[in-house]
Amino acid sequence: MKVFVISKGMPTEKYPLNGIFEFDQAKALAKVGNDVAMLVIDFRSRSYNRKYGFIEYEKDGIKIFELSLPLGVYRRALPVLRHLLLRLYKKAVISFGKPDVIHAHFYSIAAIASVLKKKFNLPFVVTEHSSKLNRKLLEISKIDIKLAKIAYQNADKVIAVSNALAKNLKTNFNVDAEVVHNIVDVSNFKYVMREPKETFTFISVGNLVSIKGFDVLIEAFAEAFKHDESVILKIVGAGPEMNNLKSLVNQYDMADRVVLLSEVGRGKLKDIYPEGDAFVLASRSETFGVVFIEAMATGMPVIATDCGGPSDFVNEQNGYLIPVDDKQALIDALIKMRNNAYSFNSLEISKICVKKFSPENIGNTLTNLYSQIIR
Repeated sequence: MKVFVISKGMPTEKYPLNGIFEFDQAKALAKVGNDVAMLVIDFRSRSYNRKYGFIEYEKDGIKIFELSLPLGVYRRALPVLRHLLLRLYKKAVISFGKPDVIHAHFYSIAAIASVLKKKFNLPFVVTEHSSKLNRKLLEISKIDIKLAKIAYQNADKVIAVSNALAKNLKTNFNVDAEVVHNIVDVSNFKYVMREPKETFTFISVGNLVSIKGFDVLIEAFAEAFKHDESVILKIVGAGPEMNNLKSLVNQYDMADRVVLLSEVGRGKLKDIYPEGDAFVLASRSETFGVVFIEAMATGMPVIATDCGGPSDFVNEQNGYLIPVDDKQALIDALIKMRNNAYSFNSLEISKICVKKFSPENIGNTLTNLYSQIIR
């Protein structure tokens, strides 16, 4: 089956997370026998330094057709963007052939890509990841609602990456989304057999933004372990909250035990996870939660909030699920994890995680879904 995956970006050394979900899925689809090309429409502003124009290349065996223009805020220019995508599509068809299925990721990109459904009557699948839509309708902007409706009304199938997101899509847009979790390429995150040591290390990874809850995590950690200097917390990430979080760490006099590391790509994360005894992230909202999967693939038990995505896969076999923004519950979970982390079956945590979110598993699920639509 020939599949065009449509993405808002491609991961690079400078921007390792840009388009990473889409690229992982493209590789997984190819791995289970599909012919896959990616159509990338990168409209980020000039602040993201990169090469502009039409670019054709191959990465990890996937053919990439990319259009990069520094448009910045682009969501209101739908006719122009559709015209540009049509030009990119035609270039891809000449080089790669006509697709059997179009699969777009995120409602804003899918609204643009819906022109391919209208013009060529191609089977059209949309995967929704966006945290912007994982909330009440009154909290979503009018332009985002408009774009989401355009995307979903033209789709033959809408996929949500978690049950919580699927529920919100039904409530807000009357969309019956099928849940297919994100692929997590855990090839770099191998199982590590850990043994108790003098220092107990919590690892946390995420963008340093309010929604990730690092403020409440630092507060809870400081209160939980103010008299236990054998416990440290390593936070890996970058973002606008960095200075605020540094101030919070200093306020609690925890600079020697709460370490703020800059954002790193997967290549370096694989070396950081084995340093941890347990993983924790106190997000206020998650549509999925890739970092939990990566951590569990190495055998770490986790602490997560009941905030959406993690609710699908965090359970008593692999960790603790607590309410959102409940500092006391987080304090209790941190102390409990510190005392019981080595009572979890870490090898089983890794095995189940790797099997459930493997590229082969998700790739086959999507291929079957495409076949159903085509039939």
